[in-house]
Amino acid sequence: MTSWKIDLKVDQNLIPLIEEILYGLDPEEFPTLSDFEISGGGTARLLEAFFTQKPDLPMLRQRLLAILPDFDLSKADLGLSVVAERDWVSESQKLLKPVDAQPFFIYGSHDADKIPDNRISLLVEAGQAFGTGQHETTHGCLLAIGELSQELKGGNIPKTALDLGCGSGLLALAMSRIWPITIVASDIDPIAVQTTIQNAEANQIAIVTHGAGKPGLAALTSDGFQDTDLGGAGPYDVIVANILAKPLQEMAPDITANLSMDGSLILSGLLGTQEAAVCAAYANEGMELVRRYVRGEWHSLMLRQKQ
Repeated sequence: MTSWKIDLKVDQNLIPLIEEILYGLDPEEFPTLSDFEISGGGTARLLEAFFTQKPDLPMLRQRLLAILPDFDLSKADLGLSVVAERDWVSESQKLLKPVDAQPFFIYGSHDADKIPDNRISLLVEAGQAFGTGQHETTHGCLLAIGELSQELKGGNIPKTALDLGCGSGLLALAMSRIWPITIVASDIDPIAVQTTIQNAEANQIAIVTHGAGKPGLAALTSDGFQDTDLGGAGPYDVIVANILAKPLQEMAPDITANLSMDGSLILSGLLGTQEAAVCAAYANEGMELVRRYVRGEWHSLMLRQKQ
C-alpha cells in the first residue's frame, strides 16, 4: 500500500483555516495532519497532510485562492508526494545492537560480521512479533536456558520442551540449538507462529511435526493447553513462558499440569514487584523458586517441583 502527502509552508495563524480546507478535499476520508517549526522561518510552519487516496491538488489550489485570495502559492511550496508503506517497528529495530546473552549471541543480518567464535549465534531480523533479545525479559530467559543447558548435560537432556507464547520464536530457537529434540513453539497469534517458522528456516533449524520425535521446531497456533495438539504433546521436561504476570498466575494450574515431575519451568514477563504473587501461584501447585535473573525492573524465574 502507498499513501500520499501534501506539504506546504503557511503562516501559523492560517493553519486552522487551511486544515479545514484539507479536510474538505474528500468527504469520505480525513487526512492525518501535523505541522512543524521551520528553522529561521519566523511564524511560518510546515504543514503535512497524509491521505490514503490520492488527493486532488488542483482542487486544493482553487479552494486556497477562493477562500484566501491573498494566499501566495509560490511561497507556500505546495507539493504532493507518494509515501511508500513502511513497517516502522521493523525499521527502528534494524538500529538495535546485537544481544550477547551467554552462551547465545542474537544478531541481525547487518551485524553478521560481529559474531563471536565462542557463542551460539541466532539470526533474528526485525519483524512483527515480540522477541529480538533486546527486552530484559527475553534476555533473562536466554540466560536461564543457557544455565539450564549446563545443568542438563550428558544423558540428562530433556526429551520435550515448550516455548509458550513464543512471539518471534527466539527462545524456541535457542533451545533447538542446544538440545537435539522436538521443541514446541506455541502462540495464540498466527503471525507470531509464521514469524517463528521463518526465523527457524533462516537459522537452518528443521521444521517438524509435533509428536514425530524428530529434532527440530514444531510451531503451533494455540490458545493454551486445551488445544489437543499442545496439551497432547506433553508433559514437557522444560517449559519457558515469557508472557505477563497475570496470565502466568492464571495459567499456573495448566502449566504445572503439563510439566513433567522433574521438569524445569522458566517464567518471565513480570516485574520485580510482581514476583511474590507469581511465585505464590506456583507454590500452590507444588513449585518452588530455584533461581532468579534480574534485568533492570524485570525478573525471570526458574522453578521446579518441591523436593
